[in-house]
Amino acid sequence: MKILVLNAGSSSLKFAVFGRSLELVIKGQVSGIGSKPRLEVDGHAAREVPHVTSPTEGLLVAAEWLSDNGYEPAQFSGIGHRIVHGGTRYVTPIAVNDAIQHELEELRALAPLHLPFGLGVLREMRRVAPDVPNIACFDTAFHATQPELATRLPLPRAYFDKGYRRYGFHGLNYEHVVEALPALSGKPLPRRLLAAHLGSGASMCAIFDGKSVATTMGFSTADGLVMGTRTGSIDPGVLVALMRDEHLSLDQLEDLLYRRSGLLGLSGISPDMRTLLASDRTEAIEAVDYYCYSAARHAASLVPALGGLDAIVFTGGVGENAGAVRARILTHLKWLNVPGDQVFVVPANEELTIARNVRDLI
Repeated sequence: MKILVLNAGSSSLKFAVFGRSLELVIKGQVSGIGSKPRLEVDGHAAREVPHVTSPTEGLLVAAEWLSDNGYEPAQFSGIGHRIVHGGTRYVTPIAVNDAIQHELEELRALAPLHLPFGLGVLREMRRVAPDVPNIACFDTAFHATQPELATRLPLPRAYFDKGYRRYGFHGLNYEHVVEALPALSGKPLPRRLLAAHLGSGASMCAIFDGKSVATTMGFSTADGLVMGTRTGSIDPGVLVALMRDEHLSLDQLEDLLYRRSGLLGLSGISPDMRTLLASDRTEAIEAVDYYCYSAARHAASLVPALGGLDAIVFTGGVGENAGAVRARILTHLKWLNVPGDQVFVVPANEELTIARNVRDLI
């Protein structure tokens, strides 16, 4: 058994091959799409692929490399895809046929800046390997266990019925954290666990008995924590004022909220936490301070959903690698009295979760 996992983003396509026991065989990515695209595979020199302008074109490059190295797409036992949004209907992994692909395409409005990439790669892979089960794994699915109270928005009830509600994201990695933490710690999974996925996109999740009961991202991936280029939570009155007083169009507002704010906007320097931590400029220091303070406030807001707190786990690129950020967040949260031996770091691994789901389904 060989399983191919595909994880498409706006500027990259990650791929990985797993064996029957979920051992990683090889992984790589086509990165820098839209700027300086290149193919990177572990153990092999990176090479530029200047003709690649989209994740779907990146898939063709990846598929060619896999074929040249003995991994024909048609020979995989299953192919797993990270799909950002499953709406309220798709809350478990599912083998995709034409009808399901069509229904997923109709969800684009729920995640217009993310969903098209995963769906485009899914569609193309189904064309390339039509006889191999293509399994969609949803980033929202882990949060389907939230109580309805945690999913509602304070809007007229009719909007909830139309799909305006809190969904939550990063679920595939939170699922991985739940699976991986007991093996890493040598202890049972803490009953009341706060998980912080800190990367270019960032969120936190309250996990009770292994299930999501609340999370900071809501209807969109722009909610909650401050991120690399996204605002996180922001007073909606500011958005009204920006459109009215600054004459921002809908597209300009969307660009501001998703691509020009967050750490980039706060610092005016970079969205990359590594760059900001290495800088002695006042703007960089203030941006990092804001990030850590804001993250702690959101963390505290999740504690009521758990009724207390037994452990904290950090994951994601910033959560795993920026010890200074973890320390500052924990300093703000010292009043919670979480013992130091109950603070963990779990490397993110969405691809492993997808591979496990594919194996179990096929």
